[in-house]
Amino acid sequence: MDFIVWIFVAILLYYVYRFIQALIKMRQDIVLPVTAEELASIRKEPKKTVKPPTYSSQKSGIISYILVLIFIIGMFILNWIFLDDVVFMFYFLVMIPVFHMSNFLNLFAVTKDGILCGARFAPWKNIKSFEFVRIDMNHNYYGFSSEVNDQYELKIKTKFSTLSCIVTTEEMKEKLGDLLGRGK
Repeated sequence: MDFIVWIFVAILLYYVYRFIQALIKMRQDIVLPVTAEELASIRKEPKKTVKPPTYSSQKSGIISYILVLIFIIGMFILNWIFLDDVVFMFYFLVMIPVFHMSNFLNLFAVTKDGILCGARFAPWKNIKSFEFVRIDMNHNYYGFSSEVNDQYELKIKTKFSTLSCIVTTEEMKEKLGDLLGRGK
């Protein structure tokens, strides 16, 4: 069972590292979006435009992320201290919030080093491909908002995951396409 504990600790450390990396990258010069119009044309969720990539505008997401991390670490420590026997299923229950923590930050930005998407940072060297998928009647996001219907979802494939955002204007689609094409 010690193996399970070490896997849990490794996963938790990875998410802490990824969060700290995203916070550091938020301090760099942002290439896109820099204006209010550009911010309004990018969404992480169909009904909500992204917030600027600054600590003050992302404050609630940062606090939520930290609170979930503290909760998970606290539950792990309490389980370790008070239970002599490691409860295998407990670790799975505690890990459920970890896999959705990237959604706490309503953030999408292009920096000189890569892409910030939620609490994830993808350096240019890890980006394998990207594509714009039309949001039509068969798409999951169709019908959530009239601004999103008949627009595009940008899917960026990295070595280990896929990042995505919704693009609501043709101008932003062209800008992102140009930046992603040059960034590789």
